[in-house]
Amino acid sequence: MTGAAAPTLQGVDPVTFEVLRHRLWAINDEQCAIAARISGSPAVYEAFDFNSALFTPSGACFIVGNYVTRLAASLNMGVEAILRDFRDDPGIADGDLFITNDPWAGTVHTSDFTMIAPVFREGRLLAWSGIAMHELDVGGPVPGSFVVGARDIFEECPIVPPLKIAEGGRYRAEVERLLLRNTRTPMMNALNIRARMAAQNITRQRLLEIVRRYGADTFLAVQEGILETVRTVLRRRLREIPDGTWGEHCYIDHDGRSNALYEIRLQMTKRGDRLTFDFRGTSPQAPGSVNCTRSGLEGGILSALLPMLCYDLPWAGGAVLDVVEIISEEGTVNNATYPAACSMATIEGSWATTNVVNATVAKMLACSERYRDEVQAVWSPATNSFVLSGQDQRGRPLTTLFLTGIGGGGGARSTRDGIDTGGFLTSIHTAMPNVERNEGIYPVLELWRREREETGGPGTFRGGVGIEYLVAPHRNPVPLTLVMYARGVSQPEGRGIYGGMPSSVSVRLLLRGTNLRRMFREGRLPTRLEEIEAEAVEVLPAKGVATLDGNDILLSIVAGGGGYGDPLDRDPARVAEDARKALCGVEAASAMYGVVLDPTTLAVDVAATAARRQAIRAQRLQESAPVRPTANRERRTANGERMVFFRIGEAMQVVEHQGERLIRCTRCGHAYGPAEEDPRQGAVLREGPIAAANAINRHSPLADIVLREFFCPGCGTLMSTDVARRGEPILPETRLSVANEAS
Repeated sequence: MTGAAAPTLQGVDPVTFEVLRHRLWAINDEQCAIAARISGSPAVYEAFDFNSALFTPSGACFIVGNYVTRLAASLNMGVEAILRDFRDDPGIADGDLFITNDPWAGTVHTSDFTMIAPVFREGRLLAWSGIAMHELDVGGPVPGSFVVGARDIFEECPIVPPLKIAEGGRYRAEVERLLLRNTRTPMMNALNIRARMAAQNITRQRLLEIVRRYGADTFLAVQEGILETVRTVLRRRLREIPDGTWGEHCYIDHDGRSNALYEIRLQMTKRGDRLTFDFRGTSPQAPGSVNCTRSGLEGGILSALLPMLCYDLPWAGGAVLDVVEIISEEGTVNNATYPAACSMATIEGSWATTNVVNATVAKMLACSERYRDEVQAVWSPATNSFVLSGQDQRGRPLTTLFLTGIGGGGGARSTRDGIDTGGFLTSIHTAMPNVERNEGIYPVLELWRREREETGGPGTFRGGVGIEYLVAPHRNPVPLTLVMYARGVSQPEGRGIYGGMPSSVSVRLLLRGTNLRRMFREGRLPTRLEEIEAEAVEVLPAKGVATLDGNDILLSIVAGGGGYGDPLDRDPARVAEDARKALCGVEAASAMYGVVLDPTTLAVDVAATAARRQAIRAQRLQESAPVRPTANRERRTANGERMVFFRIGEAMQVVEHQGERLIRCTRCGHAYGPAEEDPRQGAVLREGPIAAANAINRHSPLADIVLREFFCPGCGTLMSTDVARRGEPILPETRLSVANEAS
């Protein structure tokens, strides 16, 4: 087994354990494959917006699939709800199938109907299987069921608490009629019900094949062995990482009613072999659809921890939850209480939770020499998509998700750039639908779909860039309605790590009255936005409803991932290569990376680059001020004889100097202060508009969002960045506990 020896299990030899744990993974993966083949929904069979999991009899998750992680990672709460509500009356029996979309019973939002099934053998409950799939519509006042304008759950979609859709092997058609009566897409939803049922039935058969061959006791022992293996390895890894507390925060912009900002705050503490996630200080739940419940909170946390800390282990969410503590106040935007609106929970509260966990875990790993290569900045921080509603080109009713906007960029690594249009760290099998498929079933044209320069965060290693796409109506019998949903439109949300810069904002421009049809008649196809004339251009908010008809077109830009390390330390050859790929302009190369390129050949001017970088560092210091008002600019160094314990990112080190453990600059030796204090407090700060960092950011509708850059007072190295509202306090980022660290 990668990462650990097989556990010692009573009656189960190591070879059998290895065979069966891999077999269980394959069975769960087959569960997803069957569902995707049968589903008629493009969200499932094209974009793979679904996932499945396996659970112990008590509900501990021992296998999570590698599709949309948060959808399955919280299904343990669904199993627990069924055990609580059905065990005694009317009971749980072989052949039962339960279905629900209740965000307080294991689903993340109401559009993700979940089917959960017990697995019995001779009257003995041996396991559970579960599968969650996003439905194109589950009712409510807004097509697509992302309910822009809702104030609470009563203004959203019908909630279905766990119900038996099959009882003792008998299908309950009356429950299906209830579910389909409330949706605009009954045929798609009916196919998805059958896709789930088929997947569950095959999964049950496959699990019972194991039981018949190896016995029930071995089957149960392997489940517990998987959980124990993951607990053991994860605890060992944590013990190998320095203790400390790492902080991050982010915002949800626009609650579906107004462009208010809701903050999620996290202080993650690692002590020994445990992690504590403290979300105190997070904004109260919103009077809009962006909240998530406890299901979304736990699913959001696990969506980051499984790929970042369990990359070579079974994704056993139950084991990970045994190693973490979650501190969260009820009634907050990512732990909302009934009857909060939460129809956008997967793409808002839960996803934002994943981002802050991603960032704090990355900072923790950046303090470990052993696990530094696992650092990943925040991947594509949000989707930038919409629901398309009206009639298709054949005159039939249409309600669907247009999912090209999931093409964000990967977060930068500590050793390489982020993956361009890499998608989501938490959904490694999610994919953008094919262009021809979109144009074949929807009354639109995608005029282009391409990687957009400078959407990823600059850094020593940059974040992957996101996508830009242009959509126009085509052969639509009636005007099309667009229900817009996005996050990070007002502020960059792809946060960088230890000097890495944040990504751009996401953008949507609605061009009214364009000359597009005339260009078509003239045999011309636009390739740049500048070629298109328009009577008016509307900058759309993060959430809202718009129409698309006639000569209207919609341009969307999806943000990329965050950067890692100071951009001035990036290899100039990499900058030149990005320029040749049209991922970085000549002006941005000079402004952000200090790399001077020949505008014609894009060759690096080595001497001019060295001078430019020196000038930028000097300018940084000239334009900044001490974070602590009482601090002075006297350069205190920690050079000379010292013991280096570990690095913090690339720009800082923990050293012992004259009997004191300090954090110092790796370039010039400036001492930020004691190792237990946040080094930001010993830095100098430059605060400015986000538009100064990225031209795309000029589209932000909020003027009080600022970029904070923290520099070494001695040499001007960028050691940390933050995005915040002007006037907000500086939150602590890194506080280490190194009194007993020896390496």
